[in-house]
Amino acid sequence: MKKLSLTILFCLLSFITFAQSLKVVIKQDGKVIQPVNDVYDLKKTTFQFEITSSNLEGFLVGATTNKDVYAGALGILNTEVAWFQNTGMAEELYNKDKEMFLMDSAPSYWYYTDAKDHRFDKNPKGNAKQWTATRTITRFYDIMADQPIDLTDFNDRVFILMYEPVYNDEYDLVGKKNLFQAALRFKD
Repeated sequence: MKKLSLTILFCLLSFITFAQSLKVVIKQDGKVIQPVNDVYDLKKTTFQFEITSSNLEGFLVGATTNKDVYAGALGILNTEVAWFQNTGMAEELYNKDKEMFLMDSAPSYWYYTDAKDHRFDKNPKGNAKQWTATRTITRFYDIMADQPIDLTDFNDRVFILMYEPVYNDEYDLVGKKNLFQAALRFKD
């Protein structure tokens, strides 16, 4: 019985050790913004995503102003979502432009390999297994219109889904794990 108990304990610790997790906090003016039903009320000024990851090198980020694309991604609407049909686009190294891509056709790919290869602000902490990073946003970049939109000029909501894709041998998406979802609502 003692051997069985130790075996079960070891198995549980193994699962905990290898569990993947992503914690996302949104901050503005140095304060954590608390959501209400996944809706974050923000001012039209700079904000940050503070991300803590365990056993997850990277993830895909779908960001759109189209609530139907978002509802489809969450499974609320039974529609095809192009984010899930296309691979992710890696944004600038070190978040040079302090922006977030808005696109209905493909997700962005945010990742951390090491301090010299990542898609976050400079000086993230950790290693490929466990890391903490910040991504500052001063504007959105509308890929379809091919233009940046400063937060001060932004008059819409942004719907965000961060997820981990699961692919088969042919690199077809066969599943996904939702890691974080949010609607960002901007007010003057």
